[in-house]
Amino acid sequence: MDNDRRKIELMNSLLMSFPGTPIIYYGDEIGMGDNIYLGDRNGVRTPMQWSPDRNGGFSRADPARLYAPVIMDPVYGYEAVNVEAQSRSVSSLLSWTKRLIAVRKSTLAFGRGSMAFVRPSNRAVLAYVRQHDGEVILCVANLSRAAQAAELDLSAWKGRIPIELLGRTEFPAIGEHPYTITLSPYGFFWFKLVERPASQDERTTTQEVETLVIPSGATWDSLGRTRGVFDHEVLPAYLSRMRWFEGHGQHGINAAIAAIVPFADHSDNTAVPWLAIVDTHNPQAGRYLIPMQIDWTKFDRERFNPHALAAVRQGSREGTLLDVSTSPAFVSLLLDNMRNGASTEAFDYRLEFSATGPLEAQSREAPWTIWQIDAGHASTTLQVDDKYIVKLQRRLEIGVDPGIEIGSFLTGVAGFAHTPALLGTVKFVQGGQRTAVASVHAFVQNQGNAWAVTVAYLDRFIDEQNLPGNEPSTRSSDEKASYQRYMELAGRRLAEMQMALASRDDIEDFRPVQATMDDVRHLIENATSLAERTFARLRSECARLPDTDHALAAEVIDAAPAALACLRRLLPGSCDWMNIRHHGDLHLAQILVVKDDISIINLEGNPNLPLEDRRQKAPAARDVATMIRSIDYSVEATFERTRKVRADDPVKLRAMLDAWRTRSIATFIDAYRASLKDARLWPDDPNARDRMVRFFQIEKALQEIDHELTHRPDWARLPMLALLRLIDDKRYAV
Repeated sequence: MDNDRRKIELMNSLLMSFPGTPIIYYGDEIGMGDNIYLGDRNGVRTPMQWSPDRNGGFSRADPARLYAPVIMDPVYGYEAVNVEAQSRSVSSLLSWTKRLIAVRKSTLAFGRGSMAFVRPSNRAVLAYVRQHDGEVILCVANLSRAAQAAELDLSAWKGRIPIELLGRTEFPAIGEHPYTITLSPYGFFWFKLVERPASQDERTTTQEVETLVIPSGATWDSLGRTRGVFDHEVLPAYLSRMRWFEGHGQHGINAAIAAIVPFADHSDNTAVPWLAIVDTHNPQAGRYLIPMQIDWTKFDRERFNPHALAAVRQGSREGTLLDVSTSPAFVSLLLDNMRNGASTEAFDYRLEFSATGPLEAQSREAPWTIWQIDAGHASTTLQVDDKYIVKLQRRLEIGVDPGIEIGSFLTGVAGFAHTPALLGTVKFVQGGQRTAVASVHAFVQNQGNAWAVTVAYLDRFIDEQNLPGNEPSTRSSDEKASYQRYMELAGRRLAEMQMALASRDDIEDFRPVQATMDDVRHLIENATSLAERTFARLRSECARLPDTDHALAAEVIDAAPAALACLRRLLPGSCDWMNIRHHGDLHLAQILVVKDDISIINLEGNPNLPLEDRRQKAPAARDVATMIRSIDYSVEATFERTRKVRADDPVKLRAMLDAWRTRSIATFIDAYRASLKDARLWPDDPNARDRMVRFFQIEKALQEIDHELTHRPDWARLPMLALLRLIDDKRYAV
């Protein structure tokens, strides 16, 4: 291999992924090399290089008495290549080889599975599939010293999602067209091809849609039969595959257009987008928004377009009716209308655009670049260049949007600098009532959200703790200190945000309110009602969980009386705190890492709750509890992911992660309490404070169980384990 690390890794990947039992000759795992001058097999029988000590740590004997001399080559010799040095580096060949072996041992497909070659036209790329008992592993290797691209025929596994096994990274789903893979020189991938969860199903086959006939000059009122086809055929099919629709993935959707409002004034109503207001009645009642426009390009039935609603015909003219929410032209028009304070009217609706901050004009020569960064939780969120974040509300609710309201208050009134500035809004007005349609915030340059930073750090933390000589209790690194600083900042900024939200007694919507026993009863009633619904759902949907989680689900169901009793007794009897406006859904993914600081985003609260519930004042402890739950969740997710792909001792792994969790939560809480200068926001009694935090942690764990049952049943075990720990007095710790 000429000491080329890339070649060594490639050849080991082939060795480990081919059928049969792989054999590694001692020294290969560190790249020791052979003494080719000894001849025959003596060249590979040289002493193992354990350390840089005498004879490579192999023997204390006189070097002349050894059967074969140690390798003293300046490149391959024991002083340059040895186990001791590589054991102390997570990026060494030895550490990499351990990870590769652990991944191989995580599945039986490598050792016992069948093998079939996939033959790409690029002969430099080797691709083959290992299968065993329903498990499918795709291996792709670049045998060239140059970067290569290859198209693989994976149509037999259409709809599956490739997950790269060494890093657990999810790749785009396989469609009916050849799957394109790019590889670095001597690069390789091991993919596990997993079935797409039902909640994420998107059709990748030939798209069959209705054709809407729209005569020239027609209005929505005059489209009798076409309206019926749109309501009964087009809308149910489209809504069922949209994640922002509450009943996505379900059948029997009853929906109808309530109104269509033009997005701008124009004589030709097909030349501008319209905002379609859709009412649904079954399976869930609600009002939704779809920005639509006709693209006069013939509908392509052979290529799936996730934004297409229907084909359109107008005489000999053919086109496609599109959801244009992610279209650069639509976003540019939205920003222009905000900048100009525009308004349009139709169907007793008035659409109002307003700018609350600086919005740059778009250059025709350099149009906006749009990225969709979230398409769930009742909204669609877009990034516009490195300037703006546009949030389009999909589920419409009459009333004041808390994200707009709190964002405007924090940055415009309270002067809180650690959340993105609100720059503009779009609202429907009907009969004096307002409904938020969209908002624009300033984009904050960042290094990712705290969830991604935490997961990446925990992977490195585990690797470091497994190195010889590193004790979890004593090891300290700059990276660990840096991460704990982010935890400290999170606690400090949360305290500052809550004090800002409680700083204006003269503004009714933000004035702190003294808690009463009625408030306590209301919190308990809501939490116990949530618990009863969650336990009932767990009983009815237990079969959706993986077989290995059925016993855990039964244990959680049996613990229902204990959970209800815990909720009824935890809140303190004396109400010596104030209820304030709060974030309502604070977790690691809602915190951006910004240089040496953080920024808190998405202030609209829990999107699963009604608008008015999200605007209710509550104890400051709720945001503290949801952050603690998020830290705990990151630990449990890391444990589950690691134990599936590594040969680590699970008891040791659990101990390391528990120690990390305890320290991180303590850092967060200590910084929060040290920074919270407003004594009105917490009970005086420390025991009462801890009980409140525990109460809201149980509430959040119940919400997480319900969420995972809907979206990721195989993750439901994480909040179930947390719930059992939270309701057990002996196991619970803040």
